[in-house]
Amino acid sequence: MKIEDLTGKLVLFKFSDEIRADLSLFQIYKDEIWALVTGVDDMGIWIENPAYELGIWWDEKGNLIPPHKQLKEKVKTDIFLPWRYIKALMNVADERFQKAKNERLPGFQSYK
Repeated sequence: MKIEDLTGKLVLFKFSDEIRADLSLFQIYKDEIWALVTGVDDMGIWIENPAYELGIWWDEKGNLIPPHKQLKEKVKTDIFLPWRYIKALMNVADERFQKAKNERLPGFQSYK
């Protein structure tokens, strides 16, 4: 398998200890997650978080919303991970796994 073939697939990631303290910034709370790969290049890999909780500070017109009226919404984000922080990757070749559709997949789920 070539690394580029992971684009569009659900992959298990194991992160290095070096990045562990910074993962929570990206709402990654374990050093092992399942995530959908959205891109691959020489520098690293892009993964999707379909439900990143983000505070909404501006309205549709670009005006600042007062702090007491600000809400958190779940938004789709892509996260770039440099190769040096990835300890291991696992792809499941079974097509049934890649086509699973439910509340939890495709991923960005903690490995259990």
